[in-house]
Amino acid sequence: MNATVVTPVFKDLKNGQYKMISFYAKKARGLMARYVLENQIDSAEACQHFDLEGYYFVPEQSDARTLTFYRDHDPA
Repeated sequence: MNATVVTPVFKDLKNGQYKMISFYAKKARGLMARYVLENQIDSAEACQHFDLEGYYFVPEQSDARTLTFYRDHDPA
């Protein structure tokens, strides 16, 4: 199998800075997995459209192997 591994990174706004909060990041990874399966995603570019629970793609913080998503509101 010849595949490129892409890592999604999820960060939430906390105290004026975007930080990876493990509890929310784990939940977001599960949401991303479901999104990929339900939408039959077959490319990293298509994953950039993921926008569940307030997350949005940040191209300036991403590269070919890392897709970064931010969320601006307090999830609580």
